[in-house]
This record gives sequence, structure tokens and C-alpha cells, in this order.
Amino acid sequence: MNDESTTEPTETKNAKNVTATSKDDAVNDELYTEELTSAPKEEKSERIDTGALKDDAAKREKKQPLIQRIVKAIKAEKKSYTELIINSEPLEKRVALLQDGVLEKFEVERTGEAREVGAIFKGHIQNLEPGLKAAFVDIGEDKNAFLHYWDILPAAKDNSVEIVRDNKSEKQRKREAEKISVKDIPKLYPIGSEIVLQITKGQIGTKGPRTTTNIALPGRFLVLMPYTGTLGISRKIEDKKERSRLKGILRGLTLPEGMGIIVRTAGEGKKARYFIRDLHILLKRWEVINQRMDSTKKPTCLYVEPDIVGRTVRDFLTEEIDRVMVDKVEDYKNIIEDVTKISPRSKSKIHLFKDDIPVFERFNIERQIEQTYNRCVPLPGGGEIVIEETEALISIDVNTGSHKNKNKDGKDFILQVNLESATEICRQVRLRNIGGLIIL
Repeated sequence: MNDESTTEPTETKNAKNVTATSKDDAVNDELYTEELTSAPKEEKSERIDTGALKDDAAKREKKQPLIQRIVKAIKAEKKSYTELIINSEPLEKRVALLQDGVLEKFEVERTGEAREVGAIFKGHIQNLEPGLKAAFVDIGEDKNAFLHYWDILPAAKDNSVEIVRDNKSEKQRKREAEKISVKDIPKLYPIGSEIVLQITKGQIGTKGPRTTTNIALPGRFLVLMPYTGTLGISRKIEDKKERSRLKGILRGLTLPEGMGIIVRTAGEGKKARYFIRDLHILLKRWEVINQRMDSTKKPTCLYVEPDIVGRTVRDFLTEEIDRVMVDKVEDYKNIIEDVTKISPRSKSKIHLFKDDIPVFERFNIERQIEQTYNRCVPLPGGGEIVIEETEALISIDVNTGSHKNKNKDGKDFILQVNLESATEICRQVRLRNIGGLIIL
């Protein structure tokens, strides 16, 4: 009897526990179902105080070397204090461009990431597609390169460049006189033909990279065009006296027949010796490419663009940059070496960051990057812009929200919101590297 009385309560207790567990499971299932079916809660980001960022930048500007401050005072320049911040991590390298402490440009490159755009390859034409008016070229990579017939023809006259001097070879003049069109491409470049090309757009998904035969090797002040045979100046240099001076320098440069060069905007105000030095570096680089081209008959890579640090020094370290901060000793030494070759005077702008705090935290860049990935971006006056990215287009909506109007009478309220949003939209398009169809 004692055994029966002892067993009965235990069975009842177990049954209760099973029932309680089943109820808990049912509640948990409901919670999980609700989480899966409900839209995620969107976190509203707080507007970063640009005033505080500018104040910090102004303090850093006052610490500039005395010579730089004197030069600025003499020129009576009222420009933004511009800094390049370079951060190197084991898995990636990041570069940020700050103007008065506000993030204006941001780039990242993962370790081991293929630097496709700008790379030069020797390849063999594997297939011609008349319907697409394109050739598919074996360049020794997993995917064949896409080469449109228009990109095989010599580049058409570029309106953004003013031609100063003709340096075409006899062969180039004959081809120009023949007036080759798209219809002639299959005869001139049959399947199996060797061809040298440069990647203009990287591989996306199953599509191979897009390429061109109009090779361009960018330097600090010049762009070498080995197959164009013309020398020109970028029309972005608007000053007439400066253009006239640069034309004189171009006419005096010695260049192998058949090659061409373009003066970049970074060359504005530079003396002739800078162009001679830059041209010498570019010609040496092309000579190495030619040697690799002649040494093999197989499709192969002939040249790859420098990493993000090297490209930054080449493309962004202009007179407009006041300071470059680098947090890795190896990168610092490489930058000093590169700058010594192309612009020794800029060495004083390069600094090694030695603080214990991460360099992007020190300059409040991390917080600004976070906003780049948010759907809603707050405006200074209290409104916001909402950025929606879809496969077909990108829409940007402006919400007035709780905008604080400075005028007591409330006039020009919409105008103020639109002016704020216009400035921020331009910044966000740059930071997010947005392209294609954008609807505001």
C-alpha cells in the first residue's frame, strides 16, 4: 500500500511537468513565429554633431607646421582643412577623406582581394559574337573577358581633353586613314588573335570583366596612353595662363613615337621637372609590361594596379591635402618612398599615428561610417532622408520630420529642408558609391 501511495503522486507530478513544458514550447514557438514574420525594428541613428567635428579639425589645423600656416596666410586661402586617414588591419585596409573633420570619401580593400580594374592582360580571342558586336577573350582567368567592338577601335576624340600635339606613328596614320569601322573587326581580329587589353569594369557574378584595348597608365601628374599618339591637357584645368604654360611643357617633352599622354588636374601649377620625372616612371613601367608581353605566348596578367594605399598616394595626395595620417609603420615607409619619387615637398604632410586608441576612433570616423549603412540619415535641422536601394533603381525620399525652422514666421521651411537634404544626398552618394538610376 505504501508503494502504491508513493507511486501515484510521482506520476501525477511528471504529467504536470510535461504539460508545463508543452505550454512553454508553444509560447516559444509563437514568439519565434512572430519574430520571423514581423519586419525588423529599424534603429534610428542620431545625427553626429558636425560642429564638434569641425572644432576638433580646427584645433588640429592650428598644430600644422609653421611654414604651411605661413603659405596659407600669404595665399589668403579660405579652404577646408583636409586630411587623409589610412587604417591597416590584418583583414582589410581603409582610407577616409575628411574635410573639416567630416567624412567625405571612404574606401576599403580586403586583404587578398583581386584588384581587377586597371589591370592589363595579354589574351587570345576565343569567340566572336556578331549579335552582341563583342569578342570574348581568354585572359588566363576563370571567366573570359568581354570586349565590345567599339572598345577595340581607337578611342574617339575625348571632349574632356584638349589635344596639344600629334605624336602618331606612320602605322597609326595609315590605320586612321583606312577609317576602320565595327564591320571590319572580325577580319582584323579573327578567333585566336593575340590582343592586349585593360579591365575597365570588374567581374560581377557569372559575367566576366569588361575590357578595352585603349590602354591608360595613370601616374601622379600624367596619364600615359601607349597607343593613342596624341598629347593633351584635361579641360578641368580652366585657367588660360596655366593651360598655355602646360602646353609649352608638353611640347618640350620627349616621348617615343606612337605614344600619348594627358596632363591630369594634379599637374596644375607644377614645374616641368615634375612632369619629366613622372613620365620617366611611367615609361619604365610600360617597358616592364612590354618585357612581360614578349616573354610569354600564353594569356597572362601583365600589370596590376597598386593597393589602396598606393592608389591613394597617387590619386589623392594633392596640394589640397593638408595632412596624411597612417597607423602602420610598413605603410608609412612605403608612402614616404613613393612620395619621395613624385613630390618630395609633400613628405612633411605624412605622419605616423602612434596613439593607443584606434585611428578611426580617434578621428570619429567609425560613427560616421555607421550612418553610411543606415536606411535613414538624419539632417541637421531635424528632418531626414530615406535611402531605398532596389535592383532597378535607388529612391531617396526627404522627410521634414521634426525640422527646427530658424525663422520665427516659418517662412522658407521647405526650402531649408531641401537645401540640407541636397548637401547630404550628394555626400551619401559619394560615400555609398551609388550609381545607376537615382530618383529623388
